[in-house]
Amino acid sequence: MDDGSTTHLAAVIAAAGLSRRMGRPKQLLPWGDTTVIAAVARSLSQVGAAPVICVTGHRAEEVAAAVAGTGAVIAPNPAYHRYDLLSSYQAGVRWLLENADHADGIEGALLSLGDQPHLPASAIARIASQARRTPNRLVIPSYDMRRGHPMVLPRILWVELLALPADDTLRTLVNRHPDCITYINMEDNAVLLDMDSPTDYERLRARFGGEMETNA
Repeated sequence: MDDGSTTHLAAVIAAAGLSRRMGRPKQLLPWGDTTVIAAVARSLSQVGAAPVICVTGHRAEEVAAAVAGTGAVIAPNPAYHRYDLLSSYQAGVRWLLENADHADGIEGALLSLGDQPHLPASAIARIASQARRTPNRLVIPSYDMRRGHPMVLPRILWVELLALPADDTLRTLVNRHPDCITYINMEDNAVLLDMDSPTDYERLRARFGGEMETNA
């Protein structure tokens, strides 16, 4: 799915975490006909993001195997055991900048969580479409005045992202640029939800059915 714009987007999936609260790798849990992480990668590909970069750390070989049929490329996060989300986004953006043949012409990166398989491609497409119309702006989905994921980080802010200390958060960068943000108001709270615990996982499966959206 693409809106026909000449603005190209990549995607970076943070999938390196230890899943301590879940008790097992949440990226590898079943979701519909596949796994949580493969469902996320598929949806990002459906909206025309390319490349889709899956950042791995804990159980890296298994996560890489899970996305093998999705077209995603793998970028390791060697700091995953000490730091979490921000360091994974940094690893993915750094991979883009170090692989110019993949990054050429890309003007933004969809920064995605590895545990939001319930988001339909149609919802992600709204975010991507806005980013393609406003390539130099942060594009963030929101519900009830709360920021969600995935968000689009424009290329002009990639170097600033990489300059953040790995123990900082993405919020620091976002809060520096309030006048550079375009919010996309979503109809429900799906963009706020992820799965940190077994209860979260079962709640999302009960609500969304664990099924992939086939026609976005």
